[in-house]
Amino acid sequence: MGLFLDFYTTDSFIYTYNIMKCSEKMMRYTGYLHIVALVVAIYGTYAQIDAVKTGKPFSMALALSLTVMLLLRIPNQICVSLRESHGWYSVFGTVMGAAGFGLLAYETYKKSQEDQKSKSN
Repeated sequence: MGLFLDFYTTDSFIYTYNIMKCSEKMMRYTGYLHIVALVVAIYGTYAQIDAVKTGKPFSMALALSLTVMLLLRIPNQICVSLRESHGWYSVFGTVMGAAGFGLLAYETYKKSQEDQKSKSN
């Protein structure tokens, strides 16, 4: 039974791995997401610069735009990872980075809400 289970598990893994490859068309479309991600990051950077210039210290524009940028990159990184196994490190790092920037955006939002409440009192 154990030998059968080991063979079945290995066979299933190989089958799934061969099925789950991204086509060239999918690679192209996920590559386009990189361009959209870059536009989002540039917009967030300029929004943050504008917030600093206008005295809004708790703008979450940059953190939010970087979160979205990193999330938009994940589909392409998964496609690459299905071809090159070391690509999963990149996926993991991107998810961790997106989580970090997402947390920063959330904490910035909470702080701005607290400041608005204290100013209105």
